[in-house]
Amino acid sequence: MRLFSYIFKNDKQRDANIRNNILFSGFLKCVGLLTSLLVVPVTLGYLNNEVYGVWMTITSIMSWFTFFDIGLGNGMRNYLTKAISTGDYKSANAYLSTTLCVIALIAIGIAVVCILPLGLLDFNKVFNTTSVSGGVLRLSVFIAVAFTLVNFVVKNIGYVFIAMQRYALNDLLSVSGAVLGLIVVFILTKTTEGNLAYVVLALTASPVVVYLVASIPIFRHYKYLRPSVRNFNKQLLRQIVGKGLGFFFIQITSCLVIFGFSNLFITQFCGPESVTVYNIAYKFFNLLAIAYTIIISPLWNAYTNAYVKGDYPWIARTFKKSLKMWGLTVLAGVVMLLFCNLFYRLWLGGKVVVPLSISAYVLVYICMFNLNNCATYLINGLNKIRVQMITSAIGTAAYLIFLFLWGNKFGMPGVIISMAVSYLGMAVVHLYQCHLLVKGKAKGIWNK
Repeated sequence: MRLFSYIFKNDKQRDANIRNNILFSGFLKCVGLLTSLLVVPVTLGYLNNEVYGVWMTITSIMSWFTFFDIGLGNGMRNYLTKAISTGDYKSANAYLSTTLCVIALIAIGIAVVCILPLGLLDFNKVFNTTSVSGGVLRLSVFIAVAFTLVNFVVKNIGYVFIAMQRYALNDLLSVSGAVLGLIVVFILTKTTEGNLAYVVLALTASPVVVYLVASIPIFRHYKYLRPSVRNFNKQLLRQIVGKGLGFFFIQITSCLVIFGFSNLFITQFCGPESVTVYNIAYKFFNLLAIAYTIIISPLWNAYTNAYVKGDYPWIARTFKKSLKMWGLTVLAGVVMLLFCNLFYRLWLGGKVVVPLSISAYVLVYICMFNLNNCATYLINGLNKIRVQMITSAIGTAAYLIFLFLWGNKFGMPGVIISMAVSYLGMAVVHLYQCHLLVKGKAKGIWNK
């Protein structure tokens, strides 16, 4: 608690909100992590290993649906924050209504596209299993698609809390959905025989139920934000889509390619055994990324709020504090590195050996990833993402070049170093842009 009081020691309400959000969000992240750990053995106890593998395959396919919003949620959040911060609730309602309408139309379009495959595909061949009947598989996929698409729309309700500087309440909705799903699956284990469709229904419908139930008191209390088709605004849509496509491009390049394909590249260059080694080290040191994200996540919309009100001194002070926190995570990472082998032995019982050099490389990569996030949260909050789009493209291209230069030559270390160098390059440019922004000297492309 003293640490947070030191980092955010100003008496302003904005700082108090950030402290409260960090503490509450940190608690919720712990609950979410515990829930994700518990749901695995509970679900495995209800389904056999093969059927559980089918469920994991379904979830991996459904996770791609999150990219189909083309960044509209992120594109809308800054405009929504700006409108609420200035008391322009009519515009706030229009931004929220317009975004929800478009995302709903996208969800309907995806549903229409999915109808034919759901009717024609032999899902036993798709999932390479005979442990589940074709009818149950088809029903399970249908349920997963249906509720994933509904959640695709309703989860944007959480942006209302983010725009109001109540980031942790959005986390509360997300974690509540996961906890409800775990409870329902546990009840299923006591009352029914193993059934894949029941599990899919429990884990995909639970988040939807939480968001829909929560929307009743939210929009009853904040009537001026209650979305309506009548408040759809084409002109605002151009702003949201324009900014949203920028965020979407950044996600696809720097996030999906550099981070998302790392396991695939390591498999190709080094074999699947190396993926296991890398992921053990990554899961351990990624705790630093999770902790740092908890701290800086509320800053995104806090920066927006301060920018709208012209509070540049607060922005400058808070950004310096976020850099101090990054420095503390680096020191914490060094301590983790000193004890990582002991942790691996206690965690895995010596089943997998992770070289200290691999742990060190992963630590450097995580530190560079966090440093880049420190800068981009300020840039995103101020809606100045043009440079970030360019650096994401160049950084991704550089990553692929480094990868094929170093991947074959150095193996797994080459892949990890390629990621670290790419994020470092982007971080340097983004930190320079942040310097210009907080000093009020950003011009041209640096201010777009």
